[in-house]
Amino acid sequence: MIPRGTRWALSFLALLLSVVLLAKGRVRTPEGAGTAFLAPGTRAGVVVRLAGDVPRPGVYRFADGTTVGTAIKMTVGAFGLTGSAGVVAQRRLASGDLVELRRVAGKVAVFTLKEMAVQERMLLGIPLDPDRMTREEWTALPGIGPVLAQKIEMERHNNGAFGSLEGLARVPGIGPGKLKMLRPYF
Repeated sequence: MIPRGTRWALSFLALLLSVVLLAKGRVRTPEGAGTAFLAPGTRAGVVVRLAGDVPRPGVYRFADGTTVGTAIKMTVGAFGLTGSAGVVAQRRLASGDLVELRRVAGKVAVFTLKEMAVQERMLLGIPLDPDRMTREEWTALPGIGPVLAQKIEMERHNNGAFGSLEGLARVPGIGPGKLKMLRPYF
């Protein structure tokens, strides 16, 4: 058992360390400008995965309207842009984006902007878009096998976008029960 005085000293030290880390972690923003990171527990914003040459790759939640460049700058720091990277850096992030950064010669950054895999979007609760999914992505959904995925893809190819989950009702083999089962993912 730890003596009372030692427990008190350790508690005080932990509190002091927490205050210092909290103060150092706060960044003042210019007046009128918002921060890109959201407070813990906030459900708004965009969910993005950063990968490649970043110190802490992983999934991040940023405020709506955050650009690729702002997200990289906040997580990696200053970087140089070449060619089309400057254009990509100005694009606003959307939930499900996968931003990959590769550093060339130490300071110059090359971006790749893709979409997370459908399984990752499903796990993170990011709504899927029935008009952008591939046949392979459809098969990742419960109750959709390769044959039904091919029917979905052919229906979209022949008759245009679905517009919403309800548009899938025009595909033979998808009825109200199947739509109800798929609704949580869209």
